[in-house]
Amino acid sequence: MPSYVFPLLVAIGGALGALSRYGATLLLTKLAGPFFPYGTLAVNSVGSFLIGLLGVLFAKVYPIPGAAAFLITGYLGGLTTFSSFMNETMQFFLGGNPAEGFLYLFLQLAGGLLFVSLGYFLADRLFL
Repeated sequence: MPSYVFPLLVAIGGALGALSRYGATLLLTKLAGPFFPYGTLAVNSVGSFLIGLLGVLFAKVYPIPGAAAFLITGYLGGLTTFSSFMNETMQFFLGGNPAEGFLYLFLQLAGGLLFVSLGYFLADRLFL
């Protein structure tokens, strides 16, 4: 496979992931309101689960480097976002809502670990 293919797969996947994150954030803001960053929480949770699941799948069952580059590094890397999570947490603190900031921080970190663990667990049971 030519050397430019993997960066291209990551770039296309990343663009699609970022667009998905943007759409999910708009949709959840419309449905749940702008008072809590549900969109970022949702995409980070779903992305963590899928990274766990696909990480096992591509490492142990179907080692397809191009698919892993596109889906894990590209799409899921573009879908999930640490910088938005940190900014939203800071906005709670700057807005005088430290309890909500710590709650959001906890939900993101504990939820991310829970979901990536669940993805690994299910992939291990389903594919191995």
